[in-house]
Amino acid sequence: MNMVLRPAALASAALLLAACSTLRGTAPAGAEDEAAWQKHQTELTALADWSFSGRVGFVNGKDSGSGSLDWQQQAGVTTVDFHGPLGAGAVHMEGDASALHVKTSRGDDFVTTDPEDDLGERLHQPLPVLSLRYWVLGIPDPAADYAKNSAGGELKSLDQRGWHVEYQEYTQVRGHTLPVRLTLERDAVHIKVAVSEWSLAAATP
Repeated sequence: MNMVLRPAALASAALLLAACSTLRGTAPAGAEDEAAWQKHQTELTALADWSFSGRVGFVNGKDSGSGSLDWQQQAGVTTVDFHGPLGAGAVHMEGDASALHVKTSRGDDFVTTDPEDDLGERLHQPLPVLSLRYWVLGIPDPAADYAKNSAGGELKSLDQRGWHVEYQEYTQVRGHTLPVRLTLERDAVHIKVAVSEWSLAAATP
């Protein structure tokens, strides 16, 4: 007995075959990218000891400046040194998420539990130090909600805590993909970070 499939039946059969193909393991592109992002985020979140050096530029309305930036992270302890910007000459910051000790070459010496607001008030340049500790790695701050745009598992942009972060360039360091150029924007504040050298502690065997 010969069977003749009408056009409608052929279309239904094609849809059924496509559905079966998807069920057999062909994941949508968005799901693949999200899986790659989750893997990338987990790997970078696990990094405990790292450092980088580079340049930072600030524009805040009519005020602007630039200088060198050295950042060292040892578990939860952050040590940051600026030379040049922030209207205070050299700036040294050291502490953790609970409190940050700030010293400047012009004589400022204070402890802050809200560095972004205090740096904005005292040095006329808001700097989201506690979140930047994560953003510079290319991952969101786990302490706040965020919206992201990613591709291939890497962030292209991030919106968090009122800041918009754009990632322009990445590099490979010890098997990890890390940013080397990023910009932060909030209202009239624009901050550009250019990393010249990354250093990651060797993995524990």
